[in-house]
Amino acid sequence: MLQFGQTNMVGPIMTAVSPSRTEEISNVLRDEILRGQYRPGERLPSERDLTSRFETSRGTVREAYKKLEQLGLLSIQPGGARVVPIQDCTLDVLGPLLDLGDVPDPKLIDQALEIAGVLVEFAVVKALENGSDTTIAAARAITREMLAAEVENIQKVRAPPRLIRLFAESADHLVLLLIMNGLRSRMLERLHAVGFPPRHDPQALRRIAETLDDALEAHDVNQVAAVMRELFDLLRNSVQHHFKYLEHERKSVAT
Repeated sequence: MLQFGQTNMVGPIMTAVSPSRTEEISNVLRDEILRGQYRPGERLPSERDLTSRFETSRGTVREAYKKLEQLGLLSIQPGGARVVPIQDCTLDVLGPLLDLGDVPDPKLIDQALEIAGVLVEFAVVKALENGSDTTIAAARAITREMLAAEVENIQKVRAPPRLIRLFAESADHLVLLLIMNGLRSRMLERLHAVGFPPRHDPQALRRIAETLDDALEAHDVNQVAAVMRELFDLLRNSVQHHFKYLEHERKSVAT
């Protein structure tokens, strides 16, 4: 009978690797790569050097390399692991990129929101093309809730995330949902940490609610998509204004 640490195959004995230590090492190397300490195509230090640096085993270093390869940051080849250009990485690297500074990079956040806005438009078109009266009724219930609220309380309705989720789920498009979920999970926690959500212009929200309700009543797919894009752009602009405010506060404290 095999005992732990033994194998019936010719080769080295397999030993357990500490997941926490592996994660720690991969995170350190990941951040060094993302900060430009290693250039694309450059080879990372050898397993032997990293074993010495982190005072760990080669097995742990190999597992850390594998995690970085899964992110798309490394290409493991005979003779060593080489850094892959950031544009060839997977979406999983977005979260770590946003965590590099004390405040998420506003440009990256804006790019992510820009793509999310395109996805929202696509979700609206797919959802309404499915011809579901239930979806339209549910969307109108949200817009009517906005219109019934006092102007100063309209943001409390939390209409944007509710509408986005409704159309995304009604689109009956699994890949769309997975991509949107991926973007949301990588952004929301970082945005909440810096005071998100910011306040929106309540008058603009009311005007959008009126236009959206009319478009939904008319079953005008293109108009609904355009208004939802306008709503998303309002969110995007509010986020950027919030980052400018944070930068102003940071400079004020520094001086």
